[in-house]
Amino acid sequence: MRILAALLTVFAVVSTSVAEDNTQQGTAKSLPTTAQLKQQNEQLALKVQAQISQSFGQPVKVKEVISLAKDQVVEAVLADGSLVHLTPDLSHMIYRGELYELLPMNPNNITKNRNNLKREGLMADLKNTDLVVFKAKGEEKTVINVFTDIDCGYCRKLHEEVPRLNDLGITVRYLAYPRAGVTDRRTGQLTGSFKKIKSVWCDDDREEAMTAAKKNRTIKDNLECDAPIAEHMALGSQVGVSGTPAIVLQDGRFIGGYMAADDLAKEIGVK
Repeated sequence: MRILAALLTVFAVVSTSVAEDNTQQGTAKSLPTTAQLKQQNEQLALKVQAQISQSFGQPVKVKEVISLAKDQVVEAVLADGSLVHLTPDLSHMIYRGELYELLPMNPNNITKNRNNLKREGLMADLKNTDLVVFKAKGEEKTVINVFTDIDCGYCRKLHEEVPRLNDLGITVRYLAYPRAGVTDRRTGQLTGSFKKIKSVWCDDDREEAMTAAKKNRTIKDNLECDAPIAEHMALGSQVGVSGTPAIVLQDGRFIGGYMAADDLAKEIGVK
């Protein structure tokens, strides 16, 4: 009995000691003060600012940051008021719906690169027999795919650049994208835009008909062929076309709008 009493006494002393240690540790681990949190956020803001600036190669101002989702996401407010979200290690960032890997002096747009691969595959599947093709003169260095409308002013301006593009070794492949759509929503009738572009596709000499239509010359109405206009429009929506002209390069990169031939060649990397 004396031995048991002695053991109980020792157990009580040890338990009290452990409880005291836990209380002290609990006190040591108390929540940070408001001033400490402010200092932590200021330090984090500086880190975010430095990381983005280093990746993009230009100064970026971060106004404030906050940790979200149990510290799994860092939200930063930039000087222009836009929001970015980063991983806790600040290696990846989401900006305007696109995911970036923040590599030094070389931000890797993961979203855009993934879409480029998708567009590259879709363009490679197209057959020249379904397009209006202006072939490069001499050695073909690359191919561009252009979603076009007949009446679009910048589409006409881009078409004036086609001879120069061909001289530079660039083949131009046109896809039909009548901006007014296939049918008029009010009347249910075919739109004038659709009739014009289908008449080009149904012509015996598509290239000549395209040039004539772009120069506002009269071409004969011809709606009898099985032209893939609707398919081209669906494909355009799939690759991100929202207006014309829209250019998809051979490697899947997307250029929205008009560019002069020499500028476009420089953008592509053709000399």
